[in-house]
Amino acid sequence: MKKPDQLKFNYALWARKAVMELIEREYGIKIPIRTVGDYLKRWGFTPQKPARRAYE
Repeated sequence: MKKPDQLKFNYALWARKAVMELIEREYGIKIPIRTVGDYLKRWGFTPQKPARRAYE
């Protein structure tokens, strides 16, 4: 699986917005961001928490 930046998106990770834009670009279908989140949840993809907190 490719990362969003490899597909010329401005995202580092596969967030709902990146998935929404990929669907629109590849298939020409506009799906609301909440619907994308519902589909991802149904397919078993869940938000991930960072392993540790970043400090500057």
